[in-house]
Amino acid sequence: MTTTTATLLASAEPLASAYDVALMDLDGVCYRGPEPVDHADTGVTAARDLGLRMMFVTNNAAREPQTIADQLSSLGIPTTAEEVMTSSQAAAAILAESLPGGSLVLPIGGPGLRMALTEAGFRLAESAQDEPVAVVQGFAPDLGWRDLSEAAYAIAAGARYVATNLDATLPTERGMAVGNGSLVAAVTNATGVAPVSAGKPEPEIFRQAAARAHGRRPIAVGDRLDTDIAGARAAGIPALHVLTGVSDARDVLLAAPHERPSFLATDLRGLSAPHPAPVPDGEWWTCGAAAARVTGPEPHLEVNLRGRTVELDPAEPVTVSLDAWRALAAAAWAAADAGTPLTVRQVPVLEVVAPR
Repeated sequence: MTTTTATLLASAEPLASAYDVALMDLDGVCYRGPEPVDHADTGVTAARDLGLRMMFVTNNAAREPQTIADQLSSLGIPTTAEEVMTSSQAAAAILAESLPGGSLVLPIGGPGLRMALTEAGFRLAESAQDEPVAVVQGFAPDLGWRDLSEAAYAIAAGARYVATNLDATLPTERGMAVGNGSLVAAVTNATGVAPVSAGKPEPEIFRQAAARAHGRRPIAVGDRLDTDIAGARAAGIPALHVLTGVSDARDVLLAAPHERPSFLATDLRGLSAPHPAPVPDGEWWTCGAAAARVTGPEPHLEVNLRGRTVELDPAEPVTVSLDAWRALAAAAWAAADAGTPLTVRQVPVLEVVAPR
Protein backbone atom coordinates (compact mmCIF):
# COMPACT_ATOMS: atom_id res chain seq x y z
CA MET A 1 0.00 0.00 0.00
CA THR A 2 1.25 3.49 -0.85
CA THR A 3 0.65 6.70 1.04
CA THR A 4 -2.19 8.72 -0.47
CA THR A 5 -1.73 12.40 -1.22
CA ALA A 6 -3.67 15.09 0.62
CA THR A 7 -5.80 15.96 -2.38
CA LEU A 8 -8.53 14.37 -4.49
CA LEU A 9 -7.56 11.54 -6.81
CA ALA A 10 -8.91 10.74 -10.27
CA SER A 11 -10.40 7.46 -11.44
CA ALA A 12 -11.46 7.24 -15.07
CA GLU A 13 -13.19 3.94 -14.34
CA PRO A 14 -15.70 3.20 -11.58
CA LEU A 15 -14.08 2.79 -8.19
CA ALA A 16 -15.59 -0.70 -8.03
CA SER A 17 -13.44 -1.65 -11.02
CA ALA A 18 -10.31 0.24 -10.02
CA TYR A 19 -10.09 -1.38 -6.55
CA ASP A 20 -10.54 -4.99 -5.45
CA VAL A 21 -11.98 -4.70 -1.93
CA ALA A 22 -13.93 -1.98 -0.12
CA LEU A 23 -13.25 -1.54 3.59
CA MET A 24 -16.74 -0.33 4.43
CA ASP A 25 -17.79 1.55 7.53
CA LEU A 26 -21.23 0.65 8.89
CA ASP A 27 -22.83 3.33 11.12
CA GLY A 28 -23.70 6.27 8.89
CA VAL A 29 -22.72 4.44 5.70
CA CYS A 30 -24.84 1.28 5.56
CA TYR A 31 -27.26 1.92 8.41
CA ARG A 32 -28.18 4.28 11.26
CA GLY A 33 -29.15 2.20 14.25
CA PRO A 34 -31.77 -0.24 12.92
CA GLU A 35 -32.60 1.91 9.88
CA PRO A 36 -30.97 1.52 6.45
CA VAL A 37 -29.10 4.37 4.79
CA ASP A 38 -30.66 5.43 1.49
CA HIS A 39 -29.11 3.73 -1.55
CA ALA A 40 -26.78 1.58 0.57
CA ASP A 41 -28.25 -1.73 -0.63
CA THR A 42 -28.32 -0.79 -4.31
CA GLY A 43 -24.91 0.87 -4.04
CA VAL A 44 -23.29 -2.26 -2.61
CA THR A 45 -25.07 -4.52 -5.10
CA ALA A 46 -23.94 -2.45 -8.08
CA ALA A 47 -20.36 -2.36 -6.80
CA ARG A 48 -20.33 -6.11 -6.27
CA ASP A 49 -21.64 -6.61 -9.79
CA LEU A 50 -18.53 -4.78 -11.02
CA GLY A 51 -16.30 -7.15 -9.07
CA LEU A 52 -15.68 -5.20 -5.85
CA ARG A 53 -15.51 -7.39 -2.74
CA MET A 54 -16.70 -6.13 0.64
CA MET A 55 -15.14 -6.14 4.08
CA PHE A 56 -17.27 -4.32 6.64
CA VAL A 57 -14.97 -2.62 9.16
CA THR A 58 -16.54 -1.18 12.28
CA ASN A 59 -15.52 0.43 15.55
CA ASN A 60 -18.59 -1.20 17.10
CA ALA A 61 -17.15 -3.69 19.57
CA ALA A 62 -20.31 -4.86 21.32
CA ARG A 63 -21.79 -7.17 18.70
CA GLU A 64 -20.55 -10.42 17.22
CA PRO A 65 -19.69 -10.49 13.48
CA GLN A 66 -22.58 -12.85 12.71
CA THR A 67 -25.07 -10.47 14.36
CA ILE A 68 -23.76 -7.60 12.22
CA ALA A 69 -23.85 -9.78 9.10
CA ASP A 70 -27.45 -10.74 9.85
CA GLN A 71 -28.47 -7.09 10.18
CA LEU A 72 -26.81 -6.15 6.90
CA SER A 73 -28.46 -9.09 5.16
CA SER A 74 -31.86 -8.04 6.51
CA LEU A 75 -31.30 -4.58 4.99
CA GLY A 76 -30.66 -5.96 1.50
CA ILE A 77 -26.86 -6.28 1.77
CA PRO A 78 -26.15 -10.03 1.90
CA THR A 79 -23.16 -10.52 4.19
CA THR A 80 -21.32 -13.37 5.92
CA ALA A 81 -19.56 -13.17 9.29
CA GLU A 82 -16.24 -13.58 7.48
CA GLU A 83 -16.88 -10.23 5.75
CA VAL A 84 -17.06 -8.35 9.07
CA MET A 85 -14.06 -6.95 10.95
CA THR A 86 -14.78 -5.43 14.37
CA SER A 87 -12.58 -3.37 16.65
CA SER A 88 -12.91 -6.17 19.21
CA GLN A 89 -11.15 -8.49 16.79
CA ALA A 90 -8.50 -5.83 16.15
CA ALA A 91 -7.94 -5.40 19.90
CA ALA A 92 -7.59 -9.15 20.40
CA ALA A 93 -5.06 -9.30 17.56
CA ILE A 94 -3.01 -6.51 19.14
CA LEU A 95 -2.84 -8.40 22.45
CA ALA A 96 -2.04 -11.68 20.69
CA GLU A 97 1.12 -10.10 19.28
CA SER A 98 2.61 -9.63 22.74
CA LEU A 99 0.83 -11.98 25.16
CA PRO A 100 1.06 -15.79 25.19
CA GLY A 101 -2.01 -17.84 24.46
CA GLY A 102 -4.11 -18.58 27.52
CA SER A 103 -3.30 -15.25 29.20
CA LEU A 104 -6.02 -13.94 31.50
CA VAL A 105 -7.76 -10.84 30.13
CA LEU A 106 -10.58 -8.79 31.65
CA PRO A 107 -13.21 -7.82 29.03
CA ILE A 108 -15.19 -4.66 29.73
CA GLY A 109 -17.82 -4.73 27.01
CA GLY A 110 -20.38 -6.83 25.19
CA PRO A 111 -20.55 -10.34 23.75
CA GLY A 112 -18.63 -9.35 20.62
CA LEU A 113 -15.60 -8.47 22.75
CA ARG A 114 -15.78 -11.67 24.78
CA MET A 115 -16.06 -13.76 21.63
CA ALA A 116 -13.11 -12.03 19.92
CA LEU A 117 -10.84 -12.56 22.93
CA THR A 118 -11.87 -16.19 23.31
CA GLU A 119 -11.29 -16.90 19.62
CA ALA A 120 -7.83 -15.31 19.94
CA GLY A 121 -6.96 -17.88 22.64
CA PHE A 122 -7.32 -15.80 25.81
CA ARG A 123 -8.97 -16.79 29.08
CA LEU A 124 -11.54 -14.35 30.40
CA ALA A 125 -11.39 -12.82 33.87
CA GLU A 126 -14.58 -11.89 35.68
CA SER A 127 -13.12 -9.13 37.85
CA ALA A 128 -9.90 -7.40 38.84
CA GLN A 129 -9.60 -9.87 41.73
CA ASP A 130 -8.70 -12.56 39.16
CA GLU A 131 -5.48 -10.59 38.50
CA PRO A 132 -5.76 -10.25 34.72
CA VAL A 133 -2.67 -9.24 32.75
CA ALA A 134 -4.70 -6.99 30.46
CA VAL A 135 -7.98 -5.08 30.31
CA VAL A 136 -9.81 -4.56 27.01
CA GLN A 137 -12.60 -2.00 27.04
CA GLY A 138 -15.26 -1.86 24.35
CA PHE A 139 -18.70 -0.30 24.11
CA ALA A 140 -21.83 -2.00 25.41
CA PRO A 141 -25.07 -0.15 26.17
CA ASP A 142 -25.40 -1.71 29.64
CA LEU A 143 -21.92 -0.86 30.95
CA GLY A 144 -22.02 0.85 34.32
CA TRP A 145 -20.01 2.07 37.28
CA ARG A 146 -19.15 -1.41 38.53
CA ASP A 147 -17.68 -2.41 35.15
CA LEU A 148 -15.60 0.74 34.83
CA SER A 149 -14.39 0.39 38.40
CA GLU A 150 -13.25 -3.21 37.81
CA ALA A 151 -11.24 -1.93 34.84
CA ALA A 152 -9.71 0.80 37.03
CA TYR A 153 -8.79 -1.66 39.79
CA ALA A 154 -7.05 -4.00 37.32
CA ILE A 155 -5.19 -1.22 35.55
CA ALA A 156 -4.04 0.26 38.85
CA ALA A 157 -2.65 -3.18 39.71
CA GLY A 158 -0.54 -3.16 36.55
CA ALA A 159 -2.77 -4.70 33.87
CA ARG A 160 -2.16 -3.59 30.29
CA TYR A 161 -4.96 -1.35 28.96
CA VAL A 162 -6.39 -1.63 25.43
CA ALA A 163 -9.51 0.09 24.08
CA THR A 164 -11.39 -1.13 21.04
CA ASN A 165 -11.85 2.49 19.93
CA LEU A 166 -11.91 6.05 21.25
CA ASP A 167 -15.06 7.35 19.52
CA ALA A 168 -16.52 10.00 21.82
CA THR A 169 -19.97 9.62 20.27
CA LEU A 170 -22.07 6.88 18.72
CA PRO A 171 -24.56 7.71 15.92
CA THR A 172 -28.08 6.41 16.54
CA GLU A 173 -31.45 7.03 14.94
CA ARG A 174 -32.11 9.61 17.69
CA GLY A 175 -28.81 11.46 17.28
CA MET A 176 -25.38 11.22 18.85
CA ALA A 177 -25.14 9.04 21.96
CA VAL A 178 -22.23 8.52 24.37
CA GLY A 179 -19.53 6.44 22.69
CA ASN A 180 -16.78 4.15 23.94
CA GLY A 181 -14.21 6.94 24.02
CA SER A 182 -16.28 8.85 26.56
CA LEU A 183 -16.44 5.80 28.81
CA VAL A 184 -12.72 5.16 28.34
CA ALA A 185 -12.10 8.76 29.42
CA ALA A 186 -13.69 7.98 32.79
CA VAL A 187 -11.28 5.09 33.37
CA THR A 188 -8.31 7.14 32.17
CA ASN A 189 -9.33 9.98 34.48
CA ALA A 190 -9.46 7.56 37.42
CA THR A 191 -6.17 5.77 36.69
CA GLY A 192 -4.05 8.26 34.78
CA VAL A 193 -3.42 5.53 32.17
CA ALA A 194 -4.31 6.09 28.50
CA PRO A 195 -5.07 2.90 26.56
CA VAL A 196 -3.70 1.64 23.28
CA SER A 197 -6.56 1.99 20.78
CA ALA A 198 -7.29 -0.77 18.27
CA GLY A 199 -10.01 0.90 16.21
CA LYS A 200 -10.22 3.77 13.79
CA PRO A 201 -8.46 6.14 13.30
CA GLU A 202 -5.56 3.83 14.13
CA PRO A 203 -4.31 2.15 10.94
CA GLU A 204 -4.03 -1.42 12.23
CA ILE A 205 -7.72 -2.30 11.82
CA PHE A 206 -7.57 -1.27 8.15
CA ARG A 207 -4.44 -3.35 7.56
CA GLN A 208 -5.96 -6.37 9.28
CA ALA A 209 -9.18 -6.04 7.28
CA ALA A 210 -7.36 -5.71 3.95
CA ALA A 211 -5.18 -8.72 4.75
CA ARG A 212 -8.19 -10.83 5.76
CA ALA A 213 -9.90 -9.98 2.46
CA HIS A 214 -6.69 -10.66 0.50
CA GLY A 215 -7.02 -7.16 -0.89
CA ARG A 216 -4.17 -5.87 -3.03
CA ARG A 217 -5.93 -2.64 -4.04
CA PRO A 218 -8.20 -1.72 -1.09
CA ILE A 219 -10.32 1.39 -0.82
CA ALA A 220 -11.88 2.58 2.44
CA VAL A 221 -15.40 4.01 2.59
CA GLY A 222 -16.68 6.14 5.46
CA ASP A 223 -18.70 9.09 6.71
CA ARG A 224 -16.44 10.41 9.50
CA LEU A 225 -13.34 12.38 8.65
CA ASP A 226 -11.73 11.94 12.07
CA THR A 227 -12.04 8.14 12.15
CA ASP A 228 -12.79 6.53 8.78
CA ILE A 229 -10.81 8.90 6.58
CA ALA A 230 -7.99 9.66 9.01
CA GLY A 231 -7.51 5.95 9.68
CA ALA A 232 -7.43 5.08 6.00
CA ARG A 233 -4.88 7.80 5.33
CA ALA A 234 -2.73 6.55 8.23
CA ALA A 235 -2.81 3.09 6.65
CA GLY A 236 -1.93 4.47 3.21
CA ILE A 237 -5.30 3.48 1.72
CA PRO A 238 -7.39 5.75 -0.57
CA ALA A 239 -10.75 6.69 0.96
CA LEU A 240 -14.19 7.57 -0.38
CA HIS A 241 -16.19 9.97 1.79
CA VAL A 242 -20.01 9.81 1.67
CA LEU A 243 -22.51 12.33 2.99
CA THR A 244 -24.87 9.92 4.75
CA GLY A 245 -23.47 10.20 8.26
CA VAL A 246 -21.47 12.47 10.55
CA SER A 247 -19.15 14.73 8.53
CA ASP A 248 -20.91 17.02 6.05
CA ALA A 249 -19.78 18.72 2.83
CA ARG A 250 -18.56 21.83 4.65
CA ASP A 251 -16.50 19.69 7.03
CA VAL A 252 -14.70 18.24 4.00
CA LEU A 253 -13.66 21.71 2.79
CA LEU A 254 -12.26 22.49 6.24
CA ALA A 255 -10.53 19.12 6.70
CA ALA A 256 -6.95 18.96 7.92
CA PRO A 257 -4.55 17.23 5.50
CA HIS A 258 -4.56 13.96 7.47
CA GLU A 259 -8.39 13.82 7.28
CA ARG A 260 -8.86 14.61 3.59
CA PRO A 261 -10.58 11.93 1.52
CA SER A 262 -9.33 10.76 -1.87
CA PHE A 263 -12.79 10.65 -3.47
CA LEU A 264 -16.16 12.32 -2.79
CA ALA A 265 -19.71 11.03 -3.27
CA THR A 266 -23.13 11.66 -1.82
CA ASP A 267 -23.75 7.97 -1.02
CA LEU A 268 -22.64 4.45 -1.93
CA ARG A 269 -23.76 4.83 -5.53
CA GLY A 270 -20.46 6.64 -5.90
CA LEU A 271 -18.65 3.29 -5.86
CA SER A 272 -20.00 2.51 -9.32
CA ALA A 273 -19.07 5.84 -10.89
CA PRO A 274 -15.85 7.32 -12.27
CA HIS A 275 -14.36 10.19 -10.28
CA PRO A 276 -12.83 13.18 -12.05
CA ALA A 277 -10.25 15.10 -10.06
CA PRO A 278 -10.16 18.92 -10.01
CA VAL A 279 -7.23 20.42 -11.91
CA PRO A 280 -5.64 23.87 -11.39
CA ASP A 281 -6.33 26.53 -14.03
CA GLY A 282 -4.65 29.73 -12.88
CA GLU A 283 -6.26 30.65 -9.58
CA TRP A 284 -9.25 28.41 -10.32
CA TRP A 285 -9.74 24.70 -9.75
CA THR A 286 -11.93 23.11 -12.42
CA CYS A 287 -13.89 19.87 -12.39
CA GLY A 288 -16.30 19.08 -15.21
CA ALA A 289 -18.47 22.14 -15.83
CA ALA A 290 -17.64 23.65 -12.44
CA ALA A 291 -14.76 25.75 -11.14
CA ALA A 292 -13.95 27.24 -7.74
CA ARG A 293 -11.37 29.46 -6.11
CA VAL A 294 -10.46 31.16 -2.85
CA THR A 295 -9.87 34.84 -3.46
CA GLY A 296 -9.88 38.33 -1.94
CA PRO A 297 -8.09 40.16 0.90
CA GLU A 298 -10.68 38.63 3.22
CA PRO A 299 -10.56 35.11 1.75
CA HIS A 300 -13.87 33.83 0.43
CA LEU A 301 -15.08 31.13 -1.92
CA GLU A 302 -16.30 31.68 -5.45
CA VAL A 303 -17.80 29.10 -7.77
CA ASN A 304 -18.17 29.35 -11.53
CA LEU A 305 -20.83 27.34 -13.31
CA ARG A 306 -20.98 27.56 -17.10
CA GLY A 307 -19.40 31.00 -17.22
CA ARG A 308 -21.32 32.56 -14.33
CA THR A 309 -19.27 33.39 -11.23
CA VAL A 310 -20.99 33.49 -7.84
CA GLU A 311 -19.46 34.53 -4.52
CA LEU A 312 -20.65 32.18 -1.80
CA ASP A 313 -22.24 33.92 1.17
CA PRO A 314 -21.11 31.99 4.27
CA ALA A 315 -24.35 32.90 6.03
CA GLU A 316 -26.55 31.31 3.35
CA PRO A 317 -26.79 27.57 2.65
CA VAL A 318 -26.00 26.78 -0.98
CA THR A 319 -26.80 23.86 -3.26
CA VAL A 320 -23.96 22.67 -5.48
CA SER A 321 -23.27 19.83 -7.88
CA LEU A 322 -20.91 17.00 -7.02
CA ASP A 323 -18.28 18.41 -9.39
CA ALA A 324 -18.63 21.86 -7.82
CA TRP A 325 -18.10 20.30 -4.38
CA ARG A 326 -14.96 18.62 -5.65
CA ALA A 327 -13.68 21.91 -7.09
CA LEU A 328 -14.50 23.76 -3.86
CA ALA A 329 -12.66 21.16 -1.80
CA ALA A 330 -9.57 21.40 -4.00
CA ALA A 331 -9.61 25.20 -3.83
CA ALA A 332 -10.05 25.26 -0.05
CA TRP A 333 -7.33 22.67 0.54
CA ALA A 334 -4.89 24.46 -1.77
CA ALA A 335 -5.52 27.73 0.07
CA ALA A 336 -4.96 26.05 3.43
CA ASP A 337 -1.74 24.42 2.23
CA ALA A 338 -0.55 27.82 0.98
CA GLY A 339 -1.07 29.37 4.42
CA THR A 340 -4.58 30.84 4.00
CA PRO A 341 -6.93 28.35 5.63
CA LEU A 342 -10.64 29.07 5.60
CA THR A 343 -12.64 28.99 8.82
CA VAL A 344 -16.12 27.70 9.48
CA ARG A 345 -17.34 31.32 9.36
CA GLN A 346 -16.11 31.67 5.78
CA VAL A 347 -17.67 28.50 4.36
CA PRO A 348 -21.43 28.11 3.89
CA VAL A 349 -23.41 24.98 4.64
CA LEU A 350 -23.36 22.98 1.41
CA GLU A 351 -26.07 20.70 0.03
CA VAL A 352 -24.59 18.46 -2.64
CA VAL A 353 -26.88 17.20 -5.38
CA ALA A 354 -25.93 13.81 -6.81
CA PRO A 355 -25.84 13.46 -10.60
CA ARG A 356 -28.86 11.72 -12.05
